[in-house]
Amino acid sequence: MSYESRVALVTGAGHGIGAGIADRLAGQGHRLVLVDRNADTLAETRERIVSAGGTALAIEADVADAAAMTAVVVRVAGEVGPVEILVNNAGFTRDHPISELGLDDWDAVNDVVVRAAFVLTKAVAPSMRERHWGRIVNISSISALNDDGRANYVAAKAGLNGLTKAAALELGPFGITVNAVAPGVVVTGMTEIGARRHNRTLDEHVAILAEHVLVGRVGHPRDIARAVTFFTDEDADYITGQILFVSGYPHG
Repeated sequence: MSYESRVALVTGAGHGIGAGIADRLAGQGHRLVLVDRNADTLAETRERIVSAGGTALAIEADVADAAAMTAVVVRVAGEVGPVEILVNNAGFTRDHPISELGLDDWDAVNDVVVRAAFVLTKAVAPSMRERHWGRIVNISSISALNDDGRANYVAAKAGLNGLTKAAALELGPFGITVNAVAPGVVVTGMTEIGARRHNRTLDEHVAILAEHVLVGRVGHPRDIARAVTFFTDEDADYITGQILFVSGYPHG
């Protein structure tokens, strides 16, 4: 693999998978722009990167705010340089069966997952076209294939996969690749919430989840980060419009 220092923007970078992706990209020498609405966890990610000798600009913002995201891209261009690598990672769940799922639940999840990815892709595309180089990686999920009791999240991640393929088709002629990484079970702060919901310890919960993974273990943010950096590599210019399932199982 070959690396060249690029300006890389990662949303949802304050914790979990987003923080893992940011750490790995920074370790490869990229100049990071970290976006998250949680100022405390955002500061922790930035401090970790800077302490390790990396460069990171932390911006507290809500990805669901389209105007704020457009402003972030403009600010980054002025302070750091045009965004060359975009990782649309931000997302969250608000699970209910369809009979109890409100439009606010639907909109909230879809606005963060797929609408924000569209807004940011549209915002960074002009400068990528000018430079005839760009890498966009969307963080999808195995839930895009189906998941019980979370129609809003399933639709959002499936929509993100569709956006990935549509954007790859439009932007490919300009030297811009667009791909998605779809994680399976990954241990993050959300896993601890799931454990408490099932009245289990975290270790018990992880062990039960691992029973349903073909390779016998759950995933970690580093597993997803490795896949992301595969797509952002200089040598990955012949790969676009792909959905890579990183789930310890032959999904897809």
